[in-house]
Amino acid sequence: MNGSPLIRLQQVCKHYGDQAALSDISLDIYNGEFLTILGPSGCGKTTLLRLIAGFEPLTAGRLHLNGRDMADIPPEGREVNTVFQSYALFPHMSVFDNVAFGLRMHRQPPGDIARRVAVARAIVNQPLVLLLDEPLSALDYRLRKQMQLDLKHLQRRLGITFVLVTHDQEEAFSMSDRVVVLNAGRIEQT
Repeated sequence: MNGSPLIRLQQVCKHYGDQAALSDISLDIYNGEFLTILGPSGCGKTTLLRLIAGFEPLTAGRLHLNGRDMADIPPEGREVNTVFQSYALFPHMSVFDNVAFGLRMHRQPPGDIARRVAVARAIVNQPLVLLLDEPLSALDYRLRKQMQLDLKHLQRRLGITFVLVTHDQEEAFSMSDRVVVLNAGRIEQT
């Protein structure tokens, strides 16, 4: 890849007590790339997303987003949105309010919210990076295949960097520009 990386992970480690969830992760992710992190359950895929999003602190190493060190930057200060496996929708809100939530947090005028509510909440603020934590895993086969195509087309049209985690090899290789294989908290292959 040419140019500076949008996300740079340098010797990143994450420990929970004595347990190492991630060890010595160094990875560059580029602007506009669709990168998939592939690996079995418990290998550290979701932990890696949580570190990029700022939901968890690094134990060691460095993480840069768009050239800026993220060491002391909270999740709301990062231009990163996450689609969780559970979708993390607010059950007490209407569909409109769920979608409009991100715009309201960025103090957009009500008229703008109404015009843009058809766009998914995760991409409405045009983040630099969209993190996808196995968002298709609960779908049946046909819908999953259709959503894979839709996500790939959406990513190409918007030009947003997508980082997807999955344990499904077919999904990883059919959607991605590049695949990183993670196992036991370490990168085995890119």
